[in-house]
Amino acid sequence: MKHEISRRDFSRLLAAGAAVGTFGSTSSIAFADERVRYIWWGNPDRDKRTRAMVDLYQKKNPGVTVDAETYGWNDYWTKLATQAAGGNLPDVIQMDYRYIFEYARRGQLADLTPFLGKDLHMENFDKNVLQSGMVDGKLYGISMGANSICLIYSVDKMKAAGVAVPDTSKWTWDDYRKIGMDVKSSLGDGVWFSSNMGMQEPILQCFVRQRDKDLYTEDGQLGFDATDLGDYWDYWMQMQNDGLTPPPDVQAQDKNGPLETTMIATGRTVFDFTNSNQLVAHQKLSKDMEELAMVPNQSNGKAGQYMKPSMLMSQRSNSSVPDEAAKFINFAITDLDAADILQIERGVPSDSKVIEHIAPSLTSTEQQILKYLQLVATHVSPLPPAPPKGAGEVDKQLIPAFQAVSFGKTGVKEAANDFVNKAVGILKRS
Repeated sequence: MKHEISRRDFSRLLAAGAAVGTFGSTSSIAFADERVRYIWWGNPDRDKRTRAMVDLYQKKNPGVTVDAETYGWNDYWTKLATQAAGGNLPDVIQMDYRYIFEYARRGQLADLTPFLGKDLHMENFDKNVLQSGMVDGKLYGISMGANSICLIYSVDKMKAAGVAVPDTSKWTWDDYRKIGMDVKSSLGDGVWFSSNMGMQEPILQCFVRQRDKDLYTEDGQLGFDATDLGDYWDYWMQMQNDGLTPPPDVQAQDKNGPLETTMIATGRTVFDFTNSNQLVAHQKLSKDMEELAMVPNQSNGKAGQYMKPSMLMSQRSNSSVPDEAAKFINFAITDLDAADILQIERGVPSDSKVIEHIAPSLTSTEQQILKYLQLVATHVSPLPPAPPKGAGEVDKQLIPAFQAVSFGKTGVKEAANDFVNKAVGILKRS
């Protein structure tokens, strides 16, 4: 079962915590000077690597205990908001670009700037990537790796169909559909060309960015209109009607979170959506050889993709062990022995010495990720504006809105207008 929380719920939790005076709490355990609480979201592969890294840190730092805590993506944010409301956030927090602005502006995260050159040694860290953790001129997070959204596909199924995947830095949505039609006849029963991405916010964002827009504006307003959304949904309904994507009842079995439920992981499609750093985990779920492809473009060739921190490491603002927490962050991001364990599962590191150190030991799958990001780096636009308050609630509306269309309960135009009106209302009241 999913346990999700809206931005309004988040706000109420924080307010409740503040009302009982918990934000200034010093309820840390007696041995806090020797213990660091660390929380992250992940999958089994990430959890295994992270726990090994934690064990290594403790061996290299006798007397320090790292209390590790991990959850799946959806449960993670519910748990974190609850801990924030209780004034009990972990000392080190795996943070997402979507949420770092909100947590930082609520005073939940520490400014890491004072630790630079002391406990945090970022001399070899890409300065542009370092900026991705800045909020209002202060450093609230350090990227654990760069990634970008992408399509993932079965090399084996494409070879069996006798259809080549073209240079995906140049292909269009029309090309994607045409290739699907070429592949369709070679697929067996219960297998389709592509997952239906009509409810995938990252792909929608890429689509509207190709139109010189974005999901949100700099001042926190909705950045696209019902025409943009309608065009996007029209495309995916055409794909569904052509039999290139699974019927809606099958597509709904993708829980939009666990990789195990994705259409490609269950062998139902040739192509699917993912993030570049998830290829390792995807490959472990599949018997087919898989590769990454850029998101198709519109006819104008405008870049819609961007490089983003796959996740960041942040520190709780009122940690009782700020120096030790900063040292742990530094270790996870810059230590070469730690890099041997983590590799690029969280994305390609931004520390030049770390990249140089791990490059020779990368597996063929990891080399694919590196190669993909090198390709994307030449076809990207800048990072988008920070998602405003309410963006999480807007995102949650996308799946049921498109499912109403895909199941034939409402038309595209009506649903797009309704979604945009609801999104504007959510942003106004958030």
